[in-house]
Amino acid sequence: MVKYTPKKISKIKIIQAVAITSFVVLIFLQLRLISSVYKIEQLDFLKNEKAGIKLEYEQSIINDKVYRGGQKIIDSILVPQYPRLQKLAKEDQKLFKQKLNQLGDQVLVALKKGANFNVEFDHIVRKQKLDQAEYNYALYMDRLSLTFDGNTYYSLFDISTADSKGLIDGHLEVVRPQNIVSAITVTLPSAYSNLVGFKLYVSKHNQVKNILLAIAPFLLLSCSSIIVIVFLFFITMRNWIRQKKLNEISADFFNHVTHEFKTPLTTIQVSAKNLKADLQDKKWTGGFRSVEVINRQVQRLDKLVNQALEVSSFDPQAAQFDRHFLITDLYDIILDSQIKWKKEATITLFFDDHIAELCAYYDHFMFTTLITNLIENGLKYNVSNEKNVRVQVVQLSTKLLEIEIRDNGYGIEKRDQKRIFNKFQRGDQLRSMTGLGLGLYFVQKIVEVHKWKLDLDSTIDVGTIFRITIPIIK
Repeated sequence: MVKYTPKKISKIKIIQAVAITSFVVLIFLQLRLISSVYKIEQLDFLKNEKAGIKLEYEQSIINDKVYRGGQKIIDSILVPQYPRLQKLAKEDQKLFKQKLNQLGDQVLVALKKGANFNVEFDHIVRKQKLDQAEYNYALYMDRLSLTFDGNTYYSLFDISTADSKGLIDGHLEVVRPQNIVSAITVTLPSAYSNLVGFKLYVSKHNQVKNILLAIAPFLLLSCSSIIVIVFLFFITMRNWIRQKKLNEISADFFNHVTHEFKTPLTTIQVSAKNLKADLQDKKWTGGFRSVEVINRQVQRLDKLVNQALEVSSFDPQAAQFDRHFLITDLYDIILDSQIKWKKEATITLFFDDHIAELCAYYDHFMFTTLITNLIENGLKYNVSNEKNVRVQVVQLSTKLLEIEIRDNGYGIEKRDQKRIFNKFQRGDQLRSMTGLGLGLYFVQKIVEVHKWKLDLDSTIDVGTIFRITIPIIK
């Protein structure tokens, strides 16, 4: 039976999926924003013109309804019917409602027949100094009710918006909420009166086109921005993928070559050791010195290869954080260094007794590399007769510790103090000494991984001080 192993989704695929999803959301939000802007422009379109037309229209129908003479038409139909309607309301509700509907239709027909609002609208538009040929209107009636006692109203009709039945004069396509200019409901709280609701709508020819032209700069800027973002993303993504592949090829080649170096180096070391033993038996002094030279150079080359491997394999994401007694680990690191440098240098550790009980959160291997590199730097690039490195731990507050590593070396020039933390960078005064310039690069990376703080203070011919600020955990 073949076991199914699910395919692992690559990091690039995940990034692409997230990016595409983000773009879809961005475009959706952009469309919503454009739609909102369009609606705002619709409401704001002809705002000033509508205000003027509204004022003129409402003044023209004072003590009237719908248009000039509309009240007379409505009353001529309804007033004679009040006695009969009142009687039907008491005796036959079904017939009463039928009669109301008939009267409602009769009123609408009469109002439409008698409408001549285009003349009035021309007058209003000209008075506002507008071009009448550019404007459309719709005079619309949507409610009509009557009352016998001034309190209870009976509806003859209640027409929904855009129903052609309610159009008294003008063009039905103008009847849209954004085109409304005036909405009036007229009623009298007296017996044998009526309630009338009517509206005036006004729009301009090619309204949609005019609104789109008004928001065109916004549309162009919005679309251009999205196109530029998408273009830059794909360019960046393509370059990133290409660079990633090149880095992978370079890393694979580098690792392969360095590992290939290790094989002959190991063979040379073993052969040199055997040769040295043979030469000691034969007491060949000159050959012995040559073997020593071979051994030293092989060790130097081996060290350089190891450093190169460390650079290629350094992975901050592989850090394993845990709770550690800081002083205990420092003591072990310094003890190892003292054994290595016992004939050439003095390495000391100072701290108050209570600090030995304090803990910090870090990766043990990285912490060891960090402290070792700083100590090694303070001794390796030190030309003093008596080389000294002093490691002191002080408690800055209830939450912070500081490790100070001070040496009496040559110091670091001001101009070099920022770049020496970069890969393969070294101070100008150290170029004659061996090394790849990786120690402080690792120090900086380890500090960044742990989110600690690193300060450097150096004076030429006096020495260098590194200070690392570390949070305390309880």
